[in-house]
Amino acid sequence: MKYKFSEPKERRSYYFFRDLAKGLMRFRYDLRYEGIENLPQEGGFIVAANHITFIDPVMIMAGCPRQCHFMAKSELFTKPVFGGFLAYMNAFPVRRESSDATALNFAQKIINNGWILGIFPEGARSKDMKPKRARNGAAYLAYKTGADVVPVSLFRVPDKNPLRPIVSIRFGERIRNEEFGFTDAYSPKVIREAAKRIMGDIVSLWEKGHIPIDK
Repeated sequence: MKYKFSEPKERRSYYFFRDLAKGLMRFRYDLRYEGIENLPQEGGFIVAANHITFIDPVMIMAGCPRQCHFMAKSELFTKPVFGGFLAYMNAFPVRRESSDATALNFAQKIINNGWILGIFPEGARSKDMKPKRARNGAAYLAYKTGADVVPVSLFRVPDKNPLRPIVSIRFGERIRNEEFGFTDAYSPKVIREAAKRIMGDIVSLWEKGHIPIDK
């Protein structure tokens, strides 16, 4: 499908599709959440998470009380049915092979509207499910918008024959924008350091492993 970039919107159907997806996923996965209270109840901010499966955005959305708008690789939108489902879940495509100005501008509008932007700083899924080095996208958007960042980790142990694998999703403490040390003057070094800080917080959450069942 061809995604129509215009003004971002929050859809009434979002919660229906989110709850439907959450119910279906619970048949396939043992989803465990921790730290949902760390998500601000209002205002725009960035959710930044490590990336292990193509349904990570839906898993994160399922635990978030507010609507999320996730960047997703453009290839996922080539199939009309699945692409349409993603669009109704507020996801939008980004071309990973180049600096996608259209997607970045759209992302900024989402944050400036007071909504939640979801992004995977690594830029691609990790084949061994371990966090990798972050690209600068999340840090750049934090710089451009002044948004805070909530780090999120998805933890799963690789299993060749998983029956109902556990996926532990932790929402960490918010990183205030002023902690990044941004100034009015653009600095690639500061952006890189901010990217490292974001990924470092994600890794710290990931290293905690699985959330105990009583959570």
